[in-house]
Amino acid sequence: MILFLLVFCIVFFCIYSYFNLLIFKRLSDFSKVFDNANNGTDVKFSSPDETANYFWISRIARGKPLYYFEELNGLGNNLVHPRSVNAVGGKIVPGSFLGMIIIYGFLAKIFGLWVVPYLTPFFSVLGIVFFYLLIKEIFQKKTISLLAAMLLSFIPPWLYYSSRGMYHNILFMSLLIMGIYELFYIFGTGHIKSFKFKVLNFNLILNSLILKYFLYFFVGLLIGLAIITRTAEIVWVGVTVIFIFALHFKKIHWPGFFLFLCGLYLPALILMYHNQILYGQVISAGYRSIIPEGGVGEMVDSGVLWQILITPFGFDLKLILVNSFNYLYNFLPYWSAPVVVGAFLFLVLPSKSIQINYKKRIIYFAYCLLLTAYLLIFYGSWSITDRIDQANLSLGTSYVRYWLPIYVVSMPFLAAFILQSSNFLISNHFKFKIVYRAALVFAMIILFFMPSLNLTVHKTDESLFLLKGLSEVRIKSAIINEIVLANDITVLYKQADKIFFPERKKIIVDLVAPADYEALARLIKLRNIYYYTFAPASTVEFISRRDFEPHGMKIMDGKKILGHDWIYKIICNK
Repeated sequence: MILFLLVFCIVFFCIYSYFNLLIFKRLSDFSKVFDNANNGTDVKFSSPDETANYFWISRIARGKPLYYFEELNGLGNNLVHPRSVNAVGGKIVPGSFLGMIIIYGFLAKIFGLWVVPYLTPFFSVLGIVFFYLLIKEIFQKKTISLLAAMLLSFIPPWLYYSSRGMYHNILFMSLLIMGIYELFYIFGTGHIKSFKFKVLNFNLILNSLILKYFLYFFVGLLIGLAIITRTAEIVWVGVTVIFIFALHFKKIHWPGFFLFLCGLYLPALILMYHNQILYGQVISAGYRSIIPEGGVGEMVDSGVLWQILITPFGFDLKLILVNSFNYLYNFLPYWSAPVVVGAFLFLVLPSKSIQINYKKRIIYFAYCLLLTAYLLIFYGSWSITDRIDQANLSLGTSYVRYWLPIYVVSMPFLAAFILQSSNFLISNHFKFKIVYRAALVFAMIILFFMPSLNLTVHKTDESLFLLKGLSEVRIKSAIINEIVLANDITVLYKQADKIFFPERKKIIVDLVAPADYEALARLIKLRNIYYYTFAPASTVEFISRRDFEPHGMKIMDGKKILGHDWIYKIICNK
């Protein structure tokens, strides 16, 4: 069974890698992307988060620091920086979680930038294999474990973000699944066997105690790496780990537990080191530093700590219900409806029928409910508009990846639905019932796989065949690079960041307050400034009169780039 799963995962590794390479660049040009001449900068992604993550990964791979200086931000009120990065103390620094950047950057420094498109597919299939092992360790049921792992490989959120490798989410989930499995393995096996093997004709013996110490440390390391990959998930990850230790309290090996804490602390130490250098504070919550001048005590007294850990986007029950219905049911009804039925069967069927201990089922079901409730409260009150057209139920919308843990833990319920359906439809009186049931299970897997593949690959404008859109981005970028020099500044709408960055780093995406326009008026005396937009000429003229001319500037000399995009020159009008 494990051999079949490994072959299955190799196939999906190839699928994930293929789409990652398509997104990085056309396969025919792939060898040119990572050569020494361009240092990997000739890569265009469809989102600013991916662009920024790859930019910082490539800097680590080339031995450069996770920041660069922008000399214009003194006069420019810290406005001059690409989207998805921050300006802190004159430095341009990452604006997202650092874990994936550090991990992938370290691996790229060892193997070269060519390895980057394969890293998320590699960790994704590792996550699938260890998910099978984890479910088998929990329920002691191979069939439901194998089926759950297979379903995980092509559920649209997992398939989509395994194929868009510069997001954190798959790496986070895979590291966490691996760590949680190893933790269950330590507690579940009763004893760990010794191993004897030869190294350079010497017998090397690893006894069970040494292996146990190593596993405790390794579990801490994996979970620590998962936490620094998505620091925002620290609450439910921490509660999950504490819950597992509490369930197996009598089995805890306390010297090993100390090593677990050491492994957990090592990634945290690396993160705090980088936070101090980049942000001037050792603790950061991914997108912002969180410790006020009064320290943690002030955070507790003011309620800021509760807000950060539980309700960072406020609490709006109506919005939570709307978003949860949209993305946990309406977005994928052919998955969600069977999951609900499967969860009901998982909960109520007698142990003789489902062959899983009832106490384990109750605990797992309760855990899934609590995890779902927490993630809905944590992210559900956020009104996200990732697209220019603000379309709902979008495959690339942040909710899909933020709620990836909910999709993952629901896979055993879907597996239970498929297995129980096959048992119900194929009676025990059939002569070849095992063959018929296997054929029915396979047919049901195909019924889930085909619409999932269609949605993920080519049904929407955010599906994986993005060659047309990315080709347009590359064409626009080439035209822009002929007009805008490296030291020129461009004011643009935020979705155009991927066209300019990283070749053109002097970007302004936020002009909000009068002070911002005053800063721009100071910068225009030092640099050429351009205005990039998709708005029609009449709108640009109105914006110029309303926002720029009161501050002694004017937008003029428009030039069409491609499609609806135009670039204008901003001149001093005094």
